[in-house]
Amino acid sequence: MSGVLTQQQLAELSEKHQVYQYQAEAIAQQINMVQLTIKDVETALVTIAALKNEPAGKEILVPIGFGSFTKATLADTENIVVGIGAGVSVEKKTDEAKAFLEKRRDELTKYHEQLNNTLAKLAQELQNIQKTVQKHQLSLQQSRQPMSAQ
Repeated sequence: MSGVLTQQQLAELSEKHQVYQYQAEAIAQQINMVQLTIKDVETALVTIAALKNEPAGKEILVPIGFGSFTKATLADTENIVVGIGAGVSVEKKTDEAKAFLEKRRDELTKYHEQLNNTLAKLAQELQNIQKTVQKHQLSLQQSRQPMSAQ
């Protein structure tokens, strides 16, 4: 599309622009959620590594949220209860839990990259629409200017 656009073409571009903006906002929210989940997985991996060599019976502080902790006694360092989705958790050996969480982190990282790529494509489409509209406005301005005598 170059030059002057029809009203219908402008309306279609405006609608497309709005749809792309909504999609971009939704994807940005998904990216934030995935980033938080990756951070949680990494925290779990660090904690598993730290607890692996601790003896059973050791007193530890367990985070309960908002920078608050409770004291607890470490009962078992050989097994970890891991959430596998849909509110279901299973007990796994420490090394199995670590491998499971590393795989999950890798999957989330790939998904994060896909979302970023999709967001970049949407941003490019939005830019293309804006450039098209700007060209249209420039063409209109030029066509309205009186011709100068030579």
